[in-house]
Amino acid sequence: MKAEQKILADAASLIEAAAEQFVSAARSAIAKRGVFYVALAGGSTPKGLYQKLATSPYVEQIDWTRVHLFFGDERCVLPSHDESNFKMVREAMIDHVPIPQENVHRMPTEEGVAPEVAIRYCRIMKKILQEQPLDLVLLGLGPDGHIASLFPDTAALDATTKTTSLYVEKFESWRVTITYPTINAARQVIVFIAGEAKAEIVRDITTDAVQGLPVQRLAPQGEYYWFMDKAAAGQQ
Repeated sequence: MKAEQKILADAASLIEAAAEQFVSAARSAIAKRGVFYVALAGGSTPKGLYQKLATSPYVEQIDWTRVHLFFGDERCVLPSHDESNFKMVREAMIDHVPIPQENVHRMPTEEGVAPEVAIRYCRIMKKILQEQPLDLVLLGLGPDGHIASLFPDTAALDATTKTTSLYVEKFESWRVTITYPTINAARQVIVFIAGEAKAEIVRDITTDAVQGLPVQRLAPQGEYYWFMDKAAAGQQ
């Protein structure tokens, strides 16, 4: 399934459009089902989104008591570590919005080795979600085509559980990530792509110059968007 591309003038416009999309998805889910389940991404562009959501008028437009935050992936570091996605999101948004702490479901990376963390987080997701899919999954795009921590040529690409663990050689780090079945079942998936440095990978993907990258294996059952600025889209 091809993504619907939303190309914005610059990174600031992209973040503003993404904030409006996030609010719309949250309000729709809460109106229909009384709750909004979202999996968050790491990275600079998502960080900008989280900071924007913590400001007026966006913060007032969401009933945060009905929002449940999950994480798409995480490095196996302490939650206070500078490389922790949870720490980034906490500082950018969680500390500044009226969300109950029990609605923030971080990966318990301090409580064991990566495979154990993945198993425990899978149980957490199943307990909270029951049989419901995530309403929204936010993803970044790496220069090698990875999304979440689904990296090329890793066993994580074929995992069928909600979450899995992997060791990423080039970063010398253990990761825990949600998997394709979890992402593809979501009601909405958004991939954020910003900056001129991403123009080459975007061009390769959209022209089919390369095949088999992790992002190309996405097959969302719900709405699927790429939010890009002009630089990433190769437009000047």
